[in-house]
Amino acid sequence: MTEFLHVALSFPTALWSAALTLIAAAALLALLGAIDGISGAGEGLLDSLLVRVGLNGVPLLPVALALTLTGWLTCYLGQLLLLPLIAPTWRGVASVLLLLGSLGLGALAGRAVARPLRRFVQGQDALARAELLGREATVESGILAASGRVSVQDGGAGLILDARTDGPPLLRGERVILVAHDPATHVFTVRRADPTPDA
Repeated sequence: MTEFLHVALSFPTALWSAALTLIAAAALLALLGAIDGISGAGEGLLDSLLVRVGLNGVPLLPVALALTLTGWLTCYLGQLLLLPLIAPTWRGVASVLLLLGSLGLGALAGRAVARPLRRFVQGQDALARAELLGREATVESGILAASGRVSVQDGGAGLILDARTDGPPLLRGERVILVAHDPATHVFTVRRADPTPDA
């Protein structure tokens, strides 16, 4: 037990131990409902970085947990089994290389978890959006034509959806029906809920 704590709390494994503790605490809070799953979907510097590394559009906690757990285990075993075989003068350099190597393996594990998660999330999103077809919505944009937004009541705060219409332009406050959904762009096609005789 003493050897385990010594390795886990010394460089370079200590960095992974701290990261793993934070991610595990966040995952526990998410399970208890104190925070959400932290989705990597949005805009900003962090989201741009997530897109570059292929971790966008997925719940980040499972990915981060896979990354940190793999990184910690790799670093721990390397520090326990390999570093003692290296001369003390080179041990500092070897520790840095071990940290970088464990980071690389952790990133590979994170991407491996992200791939099936992304397919699952996209499938669930497509199913949820398909279930909205036929529902009434309200135009939220000043004018809705080739683009705009509508709101749909879902029993909670409501949903704001990107929308377009193939008919005459629609004005804010008009009632519309969701008639089609483009899964590639996530844009709904709408028509007036009560079309006029000449529409």
